[in-house]
Order: sequence, then C-alpha cells, then structure tokens
Amino acid sequence: MSEHKKKAPQKEANRLSVLLRTVLGGDRFPVNIADLAREVSKNNEDPINKIQGCAIDGFEGMLRAHRKRPAWNILYNEDPRYKGRERFTLAHEFGHYMLHRPQLSKLDYKDGQLIRECDFECQPMQMNTWKSAEKVREEEADTFASFLLMPLDDYREQVGRQEMTRDLLGHITDRYGVSLMAAIRKWIEFTDTRAAMVVTTDGFALWGRASKAAYKSGVFIRSGMPIPEAAIAEKGPSGVASDQDKAICLPAGVWNFSRGSEPVRELAFFSHRLGICISLLLFDGDPYAANFEEEEPADTLDHFGNGNRLWRA
Repeated sequence: MSEHKKKAPQKEANRLSVLLRTVLGGDRFPVNIADLAREVSKNNEDPINKIQGCAIDGFEGMLRAHRKRPAWNILYNEDPRYKGRERFTLAHEFGHYMLHRPQLSKLDYKDGQLIRECDFECQPMQMNTWKSAEKVREEEADTFASFLLMPLDDYREQVGRQEMTRDLLGHITDRYGVSLMAAIRKWIEFTDTRAAMVVTTDGFALWGRASKAAYKSGVFIRSGMPIPEAAIAEKGPSGVASDQDKAICLPAGVWNFSRGSEPVRELAFFSHRLGICISLLLFDGDPYAANFEEEEPADTLDHFGNGNRLWRA
C-alpha cells in the first residue's frame, strides 16, 4: 500500500463487500471482521499479526505496530454483553489499517526494534479534544466500518419501502451484528423518507441527525435542545406503550423545528446502560421543502463531545 495514495473509506469498504459477496454469497453476514482482516492483510509485507479482545483502560481499540517485526496488532475492549459495539470497534481499527497505516518494512526496525511512532489509539467520546487531522481520520475509519458491516445495497434490500419498526430494526441489528444506534443512523443517512433520530438524556438532546429529505423541510436537531414533555422520549420506558412495535402518533405541537411543528410518529428505545433514549421520528408528506433554502446539513455530532463513539454503542 502506498503511503501517498489516499483511499476513500466508502470505496474501500465497498470493494471488500464485493469480495465477500463473491466468495460467501448471501451468508456473509454478520461480517467476520477478524477473518477478513487476516485474509486481506496476509500478503502484505506488514500483515495483521494478532487480533485480541482485552481490557484496555481509556481506549475503545488500538491498531498497534509490532515492536520487533513489520506487522500490526488489533486490540479492542472486550465485553461479551455488547458484541455489536465490539464488531464496530474491530471494523474501525481494520479501517485504520486499510486507510491510514504507514506501510512498515524491515527498514523501520533497527536492531530488531521499531524506530518510528505509528500506533492508532482510539479513545471513547474524546472528539472535542482531537486535532483536525485526527478527527478526519477517525470519521473515515467509522465510515469504513459502517459501509463494511452494513453495505447500502443489502440494507436497502432488507428494508425496501417498509415503515421502520422495532421488529424490522431487530432484524437489521441481528443480520449485521451491530448496535441499534449504528443501525438507525445508517438508515437515516440513506433513506429518502423524512425521518430523524434524536439521542437524548435528562430531558435534552445529546445529538441528532435528520435524513436529507427531513433536513430540507426544516428538521434540524440541535445539541442541548430541550425535549418536549409530551414526547415519548421524555415519558420514559414506563410511559406510553414505549415497547410497541410501531411508532406512536403524536399531534402537531409536540416536536417543534425551525419551520414549525407538524404531526410525527415517534419510536423510542431506552438504554439503562448508557442512560439515554434514541428516538426515531417519522414524518409524513413534505410540507416545507419547496420553500426551504437548502444548505449543507450540519451534524450535531460535530458540536457535542459525546458523539462519535456513542453512536456505535
């Protein structure tokens, strides 16, 4: 791999997805990242030598250069309760290997010891402390992981034109072996329907993301915005039928956005572990799009420090 030729994360993930589909067909999900990483890297001068789950305080995962020979190790925080998070972290570190690593050779080792600093140490929820280059690199590794674990063509085939429900999202998380948050955000990024996700805690939005169609109609989630008292997210898990399969219809006046309020359907998921609620908002029609001046959508992930690792959890 040339250190000077920059690879596009989505394109590289898609290339590997095509390879998996050719070799394994429809049985390729959930993607076995460890086997794929070893197979893809074995012909490189600096292959992936070891992939290991362990307790690494302060880090989600690491891509670590071998100290005595041209090779790499992937370490990730292991927790058998949250396999979706582990899989995403492992795919993220594999993304660093494919996209960002300096190619190691024997010239990088003097007297059997590595003479350059080239590790990737990925900390949870530290986006606000990253420098610009680090932020771009981490986002690229996340993009790579997202497209490798959940290829768009297959995801679209799974959901079709169905309304997003609790059961359908359960099928998606089982098929791809990812967290609920990762599955919802992926859908928000490609759906042509008007929809948004809002991650909330203690009555306020941590971050959110609107689909392109929703954003164009004035739906924008601002970090720190108060959550309406009548919203399902605010009622809590013991509130109004928060475990039903389909989204609950709410009248205009509950959720308010930059171009006013309208009826919305809300599907809420509560996580006691993280102390958050993920609300999926589904809108009908497109009442404002004709008069809304389009801008480049801003993601509140960029403005709120809890974002980057939280959305994979």
